[in-house]
Amino acid sequence: MDTLMKPLSRLLLLAFLLPPWKTALAGDPLSLWEAMARAAQSNPVIKSQQAEVGRQTLERDIARSQRLPRVELNAAYTRHAYPSLITPIREAGVFPPMDRDIANIGLALKLPLYRGGKLVAGEALAVHSREASVQALRASGQDLLFNVVASYTKALHFRQLGQVLDSRIKALQQEEKDIGLRIREGRAAQLDLIRLQTQLSQARYDKVSVTQGEKDALSLLLALLGERGPAPVLAELGVTAPALPASFEAAMSRALQQRPDILGLDAAGRAARQKTAIARGDRLPQVDLVARAQESAGGDWKGYDDAQIGVQLSLSLFDGSIRRRRVEQAVIEQRQNALLQEDAHNRIASEVEQAFGALAESRARLDAAAQGETEAGEALRIETLRYRSGENTITDLLGAESALWSATANRLQAGYDIAVSQARMLRATGELAPDSFRPADGGRKTGLQPSSSGIGARTPAHYLAWHGGVAACGIGIAAGVAHSAAVPDQNFAAKTLAGYAIQQGARL
Repeated sequence: MDTLMKPLSRLLLLAFLLPPWKTALAGDPLSLWEAMARAAQSNPVIKSQQAEVGRQTLERDIARSQRLPRVELNAAYTRHAYPSLITPIREAGVFPPMDRDIANIGLALKLPLYRGGKLVAGEALAVHSREASVQALRASGQDLLFNVVASYTKALHFRQLGQVLDSRIKALQQEEKDIGLRIREGRAAQLDLIRLQTQLSQARYDKVSVTQGEKDALSLLLALLGERGPAPVLAELGVTAPALPASFEAAMSRALQQRPDILGLDAAGRAARQKTAIARGDRLPQVDLVARAQESAGGDWKGYDDAQIGVQLSLSLFDGSIRRRRVEQAVIEQRQNALLQEDAHNRIASEVEQAFGALAESRARLDAAAQGETEAGEALRIETLRYRSGENTITDLLGAESALWSATANRLQAGYDIAVSQARMLRATGELAPDSFRPADGGRKTGLQPSSSGIGARTPAHYLAWHGGVAACGIGIAAGVAHSAAVPDQNFAAKTLAGYAIQQGARL
């Protein structure tokens, strides 16, 4: 008894000492907006670009310091072959002392007075370069958040398909038993069992493919989060209401004002102009204020002080056309940037238009898919009644069941495509952020409300209720809780995930 109580007491003590919030959060499902926030904080690529912004900030501080005076401490000791002057002539008629061993120490000051505008241009160049790196960080963040939305919703999609398939397989297995009983009673043919077993085998394969697709999507999501370890448990999307632009013109206006690639190219264009100014400044004279104070001593260590101050001018007369070619390079860089800006404007207009079209198409597709699912459910109900009364064959029944499964899969896909289309629209306008998908009490139609999509409101346990008899089928399907279909693609999960990423334009 004592040996059992000791481990138990240790466990209780450990549970008491652990912070309660850690144990509470360990099992909490990860919501979409929380996943986006974690990715923005922990993704290694984002951290690398944050470090680049810090580097550019230091470069800006360095450029500002170029305009300040430079003070240097100099010290030297020299042994000459012949006696040399320890110090310059200090007064008329008095020859300075000489020695072979001379040591001196002093301070030298150099203050740039005129550099052909290079100092001002260099500081502005550093500011614009830092701004370009900030916008590059924003652009990477937008792409990252979009990919998080795509992989998160795809994992949820596969999870719901897997739950539906579990119920479908269970119902098909029950129907397999019922057909076996009817065969022994002489009320069904062996061919009916073979056809049902073929569909059951396909459903089992689909389950394996969908499970692997969910694992792949979760693995990708974990990589986007910049984490290792077991995949997180995902929460349902719930009702979200991202603030989307009302028209194409409003979206274009917001995109031109906020898109990080546009702002980054603007900053790069200003930086290119400053590079041109620096290259031209190299061809102008440079003027510096110089000053020096030092003390020299010979072998007897008697010190002699000295000081100088003056203005120094330098002008390069010939350098093999290096500076002229640098000016030409800077002008070409400006022209390149102007062309890139023109291309970015054209590309953004296309992306915004495509995002509007994809969002409208996904909403229309959800309505059509929901209607198709209702009609397929009704068709399955009728075919079930006819099969029970002997008016059709198992082929007709399984065909109707396959059609309903396809309709259910299409509805689930269309519902999640709306969320991805919303994220795509926000990325097209440069406004995608983790808070964009915080759950809201109400808002625009997303296709993901608990009452209209997902299998939470449609109990998977009642899936394919036709196997239980005519009454069960009529109740289950009329209530809108039957989901079924056959997936002919032999690589369903892998092709769906890859095709989905390509279709949505995610950089996965």
